[in-house]
Amino acid sequence: MKIKDILPIFDKLAPEANQSAWDNSGVQIAGAADAASKVAVCLEPTPAMVARCLEWGAQAVLTHHPLYMKPKGLGSPSPYLDVVRLVIGSGAWLYAAHTSLDTRPGGPAFWLGEALGLTGSRLLEVEHGRAPIEASFYADKPIERETAAVWANHPGIHSVSQSRAGEVRVVCDEAAWNEVAGGIEFSLGKRPVFYLRSLTAPTAEVGFGEVGDLPEPLSWDAFADLLGGLIDRDAFMVCGPQPETVSRVAYCGGSGSSLADKAARAGADVLVTGDMKYHPAVETPVCVADVGHFSLEEEMMRRFAKELEDELDGVAVRFFPGDEPMRFVVRK
Repeated sequence: MKIKDILPIFDKLAPEANQSAWDNSGVQIAGAADAASKVAVCLEPTPAMVARCLEWGAQAVLTHHPLYMKPKGLGSPSPYLDVVRLVIGSGAWLYAAHTSLDTRPGGPAFWLGEALGLTGSRLLEVEHGRAPIEASFYADKPIERETAAVWANHPGIHSVSQSRAGEVRVVCDEAAWNEVAGGIEFSLGKRPVFYLRSLTAPTAEVGFGEVGDLPEPLSWDAFADLLGGLIDRDAFMVCGPQPETVSRVAYCGGSGSSLADKAARAGADVLVTGDMKYHPAVETPVCVADVGHFSLEEEMMRRFAKELEDELDGVAVRFFPGDEPMRFVVRK
């Protein structure tokens, strides 16, 4: 499959437009390969992990964490330089789906809420809120019902209507407009004159984490046992006021400890995340289960690899499991 056809699928499943301003999602290294029959997926772009992916024969490697946040020089030895040498030497492409994947509505970053069966869920932190646009144009004759139905079923379109005077109105997400306009042009056999205007509502929100209610309240011990089974851990750290029962759960993969105040305001009994530090742990207004940065995001990437496999026709997609960098030392 051509790389030029693969990259839009990466962007479809992890929209780069939704990434945070500080992030570097997208192409990390543009390779020499113009096609790929193998795509590798993993969490970290470490030299060892990238080497495994390339040894398998991947022409494209998709990671969650970017190779870099800010441009780096190549003048001194470093793991960054090692990865650059490996990837460029192979001709492969390196791509990162970071906050672009974290914020995709209903995406694999929200797998824990699905596994817990949370109801009434909403975003824990909104990153972007975007209103749709309205496109209008005049058609010489009425749009056939079948054609309007095809347009209306296109991803990103909210509604299609036509007035008696022949004016057609299409409400769609701004990010989908170019593709929508191309489809309209193809259907009509010509490109009409489009008039575009931004709407104020409804607003589509994307962001980090989620808060929702368990199907039924659980004792703390029962919840901790359930959570440990889902993340495949026998132990994890807890700080803050530990509840007797857990009804409402907030979670955020990766480093979500800064969302403790928002979790408390949302009425959560516990926040599940990673990377809690000492002083925030002392001051947290809500119980925080620090299950580590690795556990939630490793499972996210495993699920993302399955999505890619379903989308990339004729391309072998393989998930490469990583290793938890943090280890417990048990005194004997």
